Amino acid sequence: MDAIAAEPVLGRTGRVTARVVGLCLLVIVLDGFDMLVIALTAPAIAADWGLPAHRLGPLFAAGILGMIGGSVLIAPLGDRLGRVRVLMLSCALFGLFAGLTTLASGYWSLLGLRLLTGLGLGGAVPNATALISEHASPRRRPLLVSVGLVGFSLGGMLCAGLAVPLLPRFGWRALYLVGGVLPLLLIPVLGRYLPDSPLTVRDSQADQRGGVRRLLGADLGPDTRRLWLGFFINMMVMFFLANWVPYLAGQAGFSPRQGSVAALALNLGGVAGPLLLALGCQYLDARRVIGTAFVLAAASLVAVGYATGSFGAYLAAAGLAGFFVFGAQITLHALAAAAYPTALRATGIGWALGCGRVGSVFGPLLGGEMLRSGLPLQYYFSGFGLVVLLAAAATFTLSGRVASAQ
Repeated sequence: MDAIAAEPVLGRTGRVTARVVGLCLLVIVLDGFDMLVIALTAPAIAADWGLPAHRLGPLFAAGILGMIGGSVLIAPLGDRLGRVRVLMLSCALFGLFAGLTTLASGYWSLLGLRLLTGLGLGGAVPNATALISEHASPRRRPLLVSVGLVGFSLGGMLCAGLAVPLLPRFGWRALYLVGGVLPLLLIPVLGRYLPDSPLTVRDSQADQRGGVRRLLGADLGPDTRRLWLGFFINMMVMFFLANWVPYLAGQAGFSPRQGSVAALALNLGGVAGPLLLALGCQYLDARRVIGTAFVLAAASLVAVGYATGSFGAYLAAAGLAGFFVFGAQITLHALAAAAYPTALRATGIGWALGCGRVGSVFGPLLGGEMLRSGLPLQYYFSGFGLVVLLAAAATFTLSGRVASAQ
């Protein structure tokens, strides 16, 4: 019998499930805070140290590179040591190094601290996702995983909200102090109140052997490769949109203020999309829901490129792109959680996220190269739209075993 199909139902209701989702949501909120804090503090850092704009790029990339390392090195430890222990370790790492950033004396020390912070950040989300999925009923798994992962956007909003009063009065280091102290305070709470996976301690050593090699083996390999492709493409497009939609609004003839409004519409769509798509996954085959979202994401991207004559049309297209691109990405985590047996779940999600984060590096870079080439605006979005159709094909062709684990 298939290893995944043979698992007992993990569904739990009531206070235990609510506590797991709530505490994992807090971890992901703080993960989002410490990932996005560099974007909000970069202008102040540049002004403080006299850095030219091009030197900020490596600071942004360092956190992402650290997250790739954390996804493939730290996240899999959750399958051996337990989800809660690795969540506590991850919080300790990103809290410690975010806090130490307040002592950064120059560019290179800051670069190194961002890289080390990223290691902890990369280990947190896969284990939080796995833990939520293992305490949720199969039917509610997509919704509860999506609720947890919306915490990343909430963390960015929290960081932006605190930046308004803290940056002018206390300087950029104050935000890193907050981002360091809060995860460290959360660690004893996780140890006391967060229950571990109900199956981790019962999985056999035979199930745990193989690690990454088993992810690519005959039984799991086809789904693994399709998930890696979906994560890579969609996170590439996500980060292209997040970085370039405001700027490209100017290329379309709109004002900087309108570009900011377009970015807001993109992110509002990105909050609504995961929750509504996850609701659909409760009643329909999640592969079909997410695959269809990818197809509609491709159409929305093309629409953004051609909506140059009306700001209302550009705004609507950007909101729809956020809805489907961000929504598909977060609900894709639920498919990744369903694709692997408990003994390999954190490893599977971690490596899928690692592939996605490689894509997140390429998205902004490709946007910059397209801009430098002087291509018409429609080519930017249409090109990315066509690539998203590959992610749709990969999702539609995931095995029936993944659907049966929903």
